[in-house]
Amino acid sequence: KTPYLPTYMAPDAPAAAIVAEAEPDDVAMLDGNTIEVAWPQTRECVTKMRKRVGTVRYRPKQQRNRFENVYLIEFERRPGTPRTAKGPRLRKTRWEKLRGRTYVVLRSAVLPKPARTQYSPEEIEAVRVRLEAGETQASIGLGIGRTKNAITGQSKRFLPGYAPLSTGDGPRVKSGVTVELTESAMLTLPEYEGTALEIYEAVKRQAATEGVALNLETAPGERARSRAEVTVKRLLTDRKRCPQFSATGEKRVSDAQIDRGAKKYKSRKSPVYKYSPPIVTAEREPGRPSTKRVRAHTPNVGGPKKSARKTKELLAGGDRRHG
Repeated sequence: KTPYLPTYMAPDAPAAAIVAEAEPDDVAMLDGNTIEVAWPQTRECVTKMRKRVGTVRYRPKQQRNRFENVYLIEFERRPGTPRTAKGPRLRKTRWEKLRGRTYVVLRSAVLPKPARTQYSPEEIEAVRVRLEAGETQASIGLGIGRTKNAITGQSKRFLPGYAPLSTGDGPRVKSGVTVELTESAMLTLPEYEGTALEIYEAVKRQAATEGVALNLETAPGERARSRAEVTVKRLLTDRKRCPQFSATGEKRVSDAQIDRGAKKYKSRKSPVYKYSPPIVTAEREPGRPSTKRVRAHTPNVGGPKKSARKTKELLAGGDRRHG
């Protein structure tokens, strides 16, 4: 059988060119996904949910009665099937029909992608159409090699009220917030600590004092938080890059949250972060080498034992390493 050709094409165009131009794409990126499909079936006034497990194959060149049927699903046969039936049951279908049924991805031939891998336009479109079909974030992530949290963050592209996510193609947009600015701002707070919102308000005051311009536009994927506020929170929680900022374990509702006026801020407690400035020791007497040292922000676990050993060596007559 020859594949179905659209009637709106020019009659004198080559058939191969027409098929290549109008061939439907794997818009949902289902190729290689093993899915469990469920749909209701009514027989004798009794409705039951039928479930079948099959592997989806994208076959745009297969012979088919409907031009849109570019998927070939290899359904596994149920236990108890007569022995005369061998091999999987092959069914040709299309995305418009498959999206009307409930399905979940059980496994996928797509390898997991490393974290922070940029999304391609095809992946973004696949996430959009599969979310519209009602598929869960975990199922979508398994199908295209992403995590559930990554799909949850990517879904904010399509939610009303959220700022659009960046595609990564344009120049990098800076927030204006730096580590030094955050440190200076936290020095103005009582006991050098506060919630993320309190610290952000202090950063804005410090930026106005120093003449630093902050980027106050809504951050990508956020409803109300600005780029500057998101950067402040990121610095406070990045223990590897900024060990001087640490969570105290305390949670409270700050005055800044109440001032925002939203009801959800009146009952939600936020963690408190503290800034630990570096401790600088005094220098030696004039004429001797400087011993100015900056102690690490986080205490050394092995410090007490080393100090005790050092004290014994000094009492015994000096450091053994130097005779």
